Amino acid sequence: MTNKNPFADFFSQNDFSKMFENYQTIPFDVKSFLETQRKNAQALSEAQQLAVENIQAIAQRQTEILSQMVEDNSNIAREMMNEGTPEEKISKNADLFRSLYERSIKNLNELGEMINTSNQEAGKIINKRVSATMNEIKSSLEKAQQKKAA
Repeated sequence: MTNKNPFADFFSQNDFSKMFENYQTIPFDVKSFLETQRKNAQALSEAQQLAVENIQAIAQRQTEILSQMVEDNSNIAREMMNEGTPEEKISKNADLFRSLYERSIKNLNELGEMINTSNQEAGKIINKRVSATMNEIKSSLEKAQQKKAA
Protein backbone atom coordinates (compact mmCIF):
# COMPACT_ATOMS: atom_id res chain seq x y z
CA MET A 1 0.00 0.00 0.00
CA THR A 2 1.43 3.35 -0.97
CA ASN A 3 1.19 6.37 1.26
CA LYS A 4 -0.28 9.30 -0.59
CA ASN A 5 0.38 12.73 0.78
CA PRO A 6 -2.61 14.96 -0.06
CA PHE A 7 -0.55 18.11 0.48
CA ALA A 8 2.11 16.98 -1.98
CA ASP A 9 -0.60 16.15 -4.51
CA PHE A 10 -2.21 19.53 -4.04
CA PHE A 11 1.02 21.45 -4.58
CA SER A 12 2.15 19.28 -7.49
CA GLN A 13 -1.15 19.83 -9.30
CA ASN A 14 -1.19 23.61 -8.85
CA ASP A 15 1.40 26.02 -10.17
CA PHE A 16 1.28 28.86 -7.68
CA SER A 17 3.85 30.88 -9.57
CA LYS A 18 1.18 31.58 -12.20
CA MET A 19 -0.96 33.23 -9.58
CA PHE A 20 1.69 35.89 -9.02
CA GLU A 21 3.02 36.38 -12.54
CA ASN A 22 0.82 39.45 -13.10
CA TYR A 23 2.36 41.21 -10.12
CA GLN A 24 5.41 43.20 -11.08
CA THR A 25 6.15 44.43 -7.59
CA ILE A 26 5.22 43.54 -4.07
CA PRO A 27 2.46 45.89 -2.83
CA PHE A 28 4.31 46.72 0.41
CA ASP A 29 7.75 47.48 1.74
CA VAL A 30 9.28 44.11 2.63
CA LYS A 31 11.89 45.61 4.94
CA SER A 32 9.28 47.41 7.05
CA PHE A 33 7.08 44.31 7.00
CA LEU A 34 9.92 42.22 8.41
CA GLU A 35 10.64 44.88 11.03
CA THR A 36 6.96 44.83 12.04
CA GLN A 37 7.10 41.06 12.43
CA ARG A 38 10.27 41.34 14.52
CA LYS A 39 8.53 43.82 16.81
CA ASN A 40 5.49 41.54 17.03
CA ALA A 41 7.67 38.62 18.09
CA GLN A 42 9.42 40.83 20.64
CA ALA A 43 6.08 41.99 22.10
CA LEU A 44 4.85 38.40 22.35
CA SER A 45 8.08 37.44 24.06
CA GLU A 46 7.69 40.30 26.56
CA ALA A 47 4.07 39.34 27.26
CA GLN A 48 5.07 35.71 27.74
CA GLN A 49 7.94 36.64 30.07
CA LEU A 50 5.62 38.84 32.12
CA ALA A 51 3.04 36.04 32.29
CA VAL A 52 5.67 33.55 33.49
CA GLU A 53 6.91 35.95 36.17
CA ASN A 54 3.35 36.58 37.35
CA ILE A 55 2.55 32.86 37.39
CA GLN A 56 5.62 32.32 39.57
CA ALA A 57 4.48 35.08 41.94
CA ILE A 58 0.99 33.58 42.11
CA ALA A 59 2.39 30.10 42.78
CA GLN A 60 4.61 31.52 45.53
CA ARG A 61 1.62 33.23 47.13
CA GLN A 62 -0.45 30.05 46.89
CA THR A 63 2.35 28.17 48.65
CA GLU A 64 2.38 30.76 51.43
CA ILE A 65 -1.41 30.51 51.78
CA LEU A 66 -1.29 26.71 51.89
CA SER A 67 1.43 26.80 54.52
CA GLN A 68 -0.68 29.18 56.62
CA MET A 69 -3.72 26.90 56.23
CA VAL A 70 -1.75 23.89 57.46
CA GLU A 71 -0.56 25.88 60.46
CA ASP A 72 -4.10 27.08 61.17
CA ASN A 73 -5.47 23.53 60.97
CA SER A 74 -2.79 22.36 63.39
CA ASN A 75 -3.81 25.10 65.80
CA ILE A 76 -7.46 24.07 65.52
CA ALA A 77 -6.60 20.43 66.19
CA ARG A 78 -4.48 21.42 69.18
CA GLU A 79 -7.29 23.57 70.59
CA MET A 80 -9.80 20.77 70.11
CA MET A 81 -7.56 18.44 72.14
CA ASN A 82 -7.35 20.83 75.09
CA GLU A 83 -9.40 20.12 78.11
CA GLY A 84 -12.86 21.50 78.45
CA THR A 85 -16.42 20.68 77.64
CA PRO A 86 -17.49 20.31 74.03
CA GLU A 87 -19.58 23.47 74.37
CA GLU A 88 -16.56 25.45 75.60
CA LYS A 89 -14.43 24.12 72.75
CA ILE A 90 -17.05 24.99 70.15
CA SER A 91 -17.53 28.45 71.60
CA LYS A 92 -13.81 29.05 71.83
CA ASN A 93 -13.21 27.83 68.29
CA ALA A 94 -16.16 29.65 66.69
CA ASP A 95 -14.16 32.87 66.59
CA LEU A 96 -11.13 30.98 65.27
CA PHE A 97 -13.22 29.38 62.49
CA ARG A 98 -14.72 32.76 61.56
CA SER A 99 -11.30 34.41 61.31
CA LEU A 100 -9.95 31.50 59.26
CA TYR A 101 -12.91 31.72 56.91
CA GLU A 102 -12.46 35.47 56.49
CA ARG A 103 -8.74 35.02 55.84
CA SER A 104 -9.47 32.33 53.24
CA ILE A 105 -11.88 34.62 51.41
CA LYS A 106 -9.34 37.46 51.56
CA ASN A 107 -6.62 35.16 50.18
CA LEU A 108 -8.85 33.96 47.34
CA ASN A 109 -9.68 37.57 46.44
CA GLU A 110 -5.98 38.44 46.53
CA LEU A 111 -5.12 35.57 44.17
CA GLY A 112 -7.96 36.59 41.87
CA GLU A 113 -6.66 40.16 41.76
CA MET A 114 -3.13 38.93 41.06
CA ILE A 115 -4.37 36.84 38.13
CA ASN A 116 -6.51 39.69 36.80
CA THR A 117 -3.62 42.16 37.03
CA SER A 118 -1.33 39.70 35.27
CA ASN A 119 -3.80 39.27 32.41
CA GLN A 120 -4.28 43.02 32.08
CA GLU A 121 -0.54 43.71 31.98
CA ALA A 122 0.09 41.08 29.30
CA GLY A 123 -2.98 42.25 27.37
CA LYS A 124 -1.72 45.85 27.37
CA ILE A 125 1.55 44.76 25.75
CA ILE A 126 -0.28 42.80 23.05
CA ASN A 127 -2.91 45.52 22.44
CA LYS A 128 -0.25 48.20 22.12
CA ARG A 129 1.65 46.08 19.61
CA VAL A 130 -1.48 45.24 17.57
CA SER A 131 -2.31 48.93 17.30
CA ALA A 132 1.26 49.76 16.24
CA THR A 133 1.21 46.91 13.70
CA MET A 134 -1.95 48.27 12.07
CA ASN A 135 -0.35 51.71 11.79
CA GLU A 136 2.87 50.24 10.37
CA ILE A 137 1.00 48.20 7.76
CA LYS A 138 -1.05 51.21 6.72
CA SER A 139 2.08 53.33 6.44
CA SER A 140 3.88 50.65 4.43
CA LEU A 141 1.00 50.34 1.98
CA GLU A 142 0.80 54.12 1.61
CA LYS A 143 4.54 54.31 0.86
CA ALA A 144 4.23 51.56 -1.74
CA GLN A 145 1.32 53.38 -3.41
CA GLN A 146 3.31 56.62 -3.47
CA LYS A 147 6.27 54.83 -5.11
CA LYS A 148 3.95 53.24 -7.64
CA ALA A 149 2.34 56.61 -8.45
CA ALA A 150 5.71 58.31 -8.87
